[in-house]
Amino acid sequence: MFSALLKSHDRPVPASYLVAAVAASVVVGICFVTARWTPWFLEDWGIGYGAYGVISVAALSFIGLGLAVVQVPACWLAFRWPVFAIGLACAPLLVTLLDPSRAPLHFGVVANLAAVGLTSAWRRPRLALLAVGIAYAAILVWLRGGGDMAAPFRASIELRYTEPLQIGIVYTVAFVLLLAFVLWFRSSALREAQRARLVAHEGAVTEQGAVVAERARLARDLHDVVAHHVSLIAVRAETAPYTEPDLDPAGRRVLAEVAAEARLALDELRGVLGILGRAGDAERAPQPTLADIAALVERTRRSGQEVRLAGDLQAPAGAAAGYAAYRVVQEALTNARKHAPGAPVDIEVTATSHLIEVRVSNPVTQPATRLGSGRGLVGMRERVDALGGRLRIQAAGQVFEVEATIPTGGAA
Repeated sequence: MFSALLKSHDRPVPASYLVAAVAASVVVGICFVTARWTPWFLEDWGIGYGAYGVISVAALSFIGLGLAVVQVPACWLAFRWPVFAIGLACAPLLVTLLDPSRAPLHFGVVANLAAVGLTSAWRRPRLALLAVGIAYAAILVWLRGGGDMAAPFRASIELRYTEPLQIGIVYTVAFVLLLAFVLWFRSSALREAQRARLVAHEGAVTEQGAVVAERARLARDLHDVVAHHVSLIAVRAETAPYTEPDLDPAGRRVLAEVAAEARLALDELRGVLGILGRAGDAERAPQPTLADIAALVERTRRSGQEVRLAGDLQAPAGAAAGYAAYRVVQEALTNARKHAPGAPVDIEVTATSHLIEVRVSNPVTQPATRLGSGRGLVGMRERVDALGGRLRIQAAGQVFEVEATIPTGGAA
């Protein structure tokens, strides 16, 4: 469990950590701005000293403000670059290590490392432990060396007037509490993030359940209405030769073709109902392919419509591309039969290893309006677009054309 708590990740920073970073920035800024701390190299250069060799309050304020401007961003940088943030927070500590007698330990360094540990714990908890460990090590070195500490509000902690052991115990307890808080805070944020993901997943499941229920309702409606009437058409067409003995051979042939078309429509409708009635990726019955366009054209011819077909329908093509091409031709023939009855229809199919090009054209007596606005044409366009293809519908003079370019998914 503890190892899982120390596991790194790259999730977005939660609001609670942003609030904690703001609070830590304020504390660190106060520590640096209000402390009386002068690096030894500034003393050597005489920067900020007055006529009597005493550094001025203005110079101290300027130094503190400059340190705050440089150091406060460390806890924010720790969200993305924790190693760099630790190095930045340790920079004033190097000045102290080079000459502890003239550059006392700055309490702001300890506070800044604690702030970096807090914020870096969200994504890199092991580096957070490193930051807190460096801060505690600095305290131990300070206690062993017996130097001074520059505290906030111009205060100074001098070990010669206090008992190092007592101060060490106080800081040890403080760092233990700090580590406990950092780990608790991260654990709380992780639980909240997990809860948010569960809520989002629950919403997705609920939405998916609503979709499944709607699909089931559509399947029932289609079965009760469309399938019922189509089956009646098939039954009436099949039984008409027996109930109407006076039908001539031509009428019997037409009714047989109507019954065959109705049965084919019922088969395809059952496939659609099976898909709608199941959730997820349901197994589908074999769908029409590019080669089935020939049978579609032949059935259309038997209905009395003149159709001229050109192209190689036996070329290898993907199942999805062949199905889309079949539906394009089917919808184009339906539109021609509806809007230009009796007019000849020309179909050209060109298939290569990576593309299927379909062109369907027929003459019209009136100019077409609102091209592509019908439901069938919209569905045709959606099928082609889903495969990354292109569909063009236009009226060139007195000719209505549907052109589709469909990628097959093969090598280009």
